[in-house]
Formats: sequence, C-alpha cells, structure tokens
Amino acid sequence: MMQVVGLVSGLLLLTFMAFILITWASASFISELRIPRSHIPFFRQTESFRERCRGDKRCEKHLRDSSKCWGYEGNCSFEDSFSYDKIKCENKNERSIKTFWEEGDFGKFKSVLSSIQPICKSTRQDGSSLNCSSHLRFCQGKNLFINLRHLKAQNSLRYRNDVIHKGDFGGNCEVFNKNLLESMADEKSYLQSWGHELSFFTPYKGFKLDRKHCDVIFERPTVLIKLDAAVNMYHHFCDFVNLYATLHVNGSFDMNINILWWDTFRNGFIDPFFGITWRAFSKHRSIELISLDGKRVCFRSVVLSLLARQRLGLYYNMPLIKGCSNSGLFEAFSEFVLHRIGIKQNGPLLDKVRITLLSRSTRYRRIINEDEVGYTLEVTV
Repeated sequence: MMQVVGLVSGLLLLTFMAFILITWASASFISELRIPRSHIPFFRQTESFRERCRGDKRCEKHLRDSSKCWGYEGNCSFEDSFSYDKIKCENKNERSIKTFWEEGDFGKFKSVLSSIQPICKSTRQDGSSLNCSSHLRFCQGKNLFINLRHLKAQNSLRYRNDVIHKGDFGGNCEVFNKNLLESMADEKSYLQSWGHELSFFTPYKGFKLDRKHCDVIFERPTVLIKLDAAVNMYHHFCDFVNLYATLHVNGSFDMNINILWWDTFRNGFIDPFFGITWRAFSKHRSIELISLDGKRVCFRSVVLSLLARQRLGLYYNMPLIKGCSNSGLFEAFSEFVLHRIGIKQNGPLLDKVRITLLSRSTRYRRIINEDEVGYTLEVTV
C-alpha cells in the first residue's frame, strides 16, 4: 500500500513539475520579448521571431490568419503595413502618402535592406563575415576584432575619426571585396556612417576568436553606436530612433544584448537626463569605449548601428513631403519605448488639460519669462 501511495505521489509531483515547465516555457518568450501586444502580429514575416514563436500558443495566436507586416518586408503590401491607416496628407493623394512613408516611415528601411552586400565572407563556422548597407551606414558582422591601441583614452577628445588605423579592424575572410568597401566609404562624417572605421578593415587568415588574438571577447550580440549630444532631447533621441530602426533592419528585438557606446571622450558618455531610455534596448548596462582602451576587442556577433545624422536620414536631416504627418514608425517607436521602460499614462483626465513646458537655456531658444509662465500654470491649471 505504501509503495502504491509513493508511486502515485511521485507521478503527481512529476506531472506538476512538467506543468510548471510547460507553463514557464510558453510564457517565457512573450515575457522576455517585452514589446506591446499590438505590435506582435506585425512580426509575422520576421524569420527569427517566427522561429521563437513556433510552439508557443499564446504567441502563435497573434500571427494566425494575419497578413499584417511592418512594411519593409519583401512581400508586404502597403495596405497590410503598420502605417497604412495612420499617415494623413492634406491632399489625400496616394503618391504623397507613399512618398511620406518612404521618407519618414517604415518604407525607408526598404532602401537600407536592399542595399546590404557582403564585404567579407567565409564558409567556415569560425570564419568572419561583414555585410553592410550603402555608404556603410549599417553593418552586421561575425567573428570580428577591433584593436583600440590608438584610442589613448586619457587625453582623448569627443568625435574622433582617427581611433582606427590600418590593421586595427578585421577578421578571417575567405573572400574580401576591397573594391566594394572602398566604393561604399563615400560618407565619412562622424555621425553619418562607419566609413572612417571600416576604411581600414583588413582580412587576416590566421585570426581566431581566442585568448591568443583577443584581450576581450564579447560572446553576447553587441551593438556599436556613436552618440549625439546627451544634454539635448532632440539630438539624443536621434540616437534612440535610429537604434530602434537598427533593431528592425537587423531583425532582432532581443534584450540580451550588449550596447557599446562608441564615444571617444576621455571622461566617457554622461547621460543624466535620458539615460533610462537605454533600458528599452538592453537589460545590460551599456559599455563605454574608453573602458576598452588599448585592448584587442573581439565580437562573436556585432552590429554597427544606423547613426543620428545620416544624409537625408531619420529624424535629423529628414526630408518630408509638404502637408503630410502621422508617421507610423514614430508612433511604434514611442509605444515600444514607453512599454519597455514601464511608463504608463494616467489619463486622459476629464476636465483637465495636460501642458508640457520645454525649458531651453540657449540665447535664442529660451523663454524669457519662463519663471512667470511656470508660476501662472501652477496656480491656475
């Protein structure tokens, strides 16, 4: 009798443990993904998302019988795209709407994705690869190294273009297209592209990701990003908008990544006002470039991010057709950031008007009677 009771208890325990494991497994992808539920159906054509979603019933239900897509995918019609019913144009002309979508919305990513070409290739598993978009604005790489011997952080200034020299950036390439690299390196302003750094990319047949060739090895996927001014909301959000765009172009929204701030200033990158926003992109603390001074740094998987001040880029230098508004890209970015850092809106409140006053300090932008305006709002609103 005791043996039967023990057997039943054991089976019940195993069943309960299996239930817990199944429940945890089904919940883990959705909880780890941390994106607004309303965005999930639009990932239907993102291969990495579909693979992780497969077998998760709570995730699959969002994709079932859905034709929704972001808009930049190869077989996504504009009518099924995220922004189709959001863009508003005064003349309601279809061509105007499509132009706005291509200039300041998800349609802009199509040109980036279609321009990506291989610069370095290898068939070996431990070999290197480097694929970049036109003008070297965005790149994806595997098994690459960067030697920071010329950083010399102690006396380093901001916005330097001379950190990488010949032989300081490279990998083990079976095929290296030097002519393609040179033709793509046609934009070399600091916040426009990775042209300065990649101009010195060199193939090394003997290179391996090991302690012999690397002082630091990043096993986790790592995003490198150059940074605009942290003290200004407009300029700093040029960084964040383009980082969000980078996630889409790269096809991954995983929070388990490194973000490496490519900031060359000797005192590092200080982000007192908007630093919390980085939590929307990684669950790990951002890494300072100066902390790697003098080291040979190796990356198992690396992305060179779209940058803040591209020519005719996103947000900064962004041309827009007259009379159109309501970019779906910027709406999605806003929802994504607020969701990931856990900011909830209380309201709107009946009979209440919410007013936000931006305080500017420079001579031609500051509000001369700002104190008076602020006091009046406090006592009357």
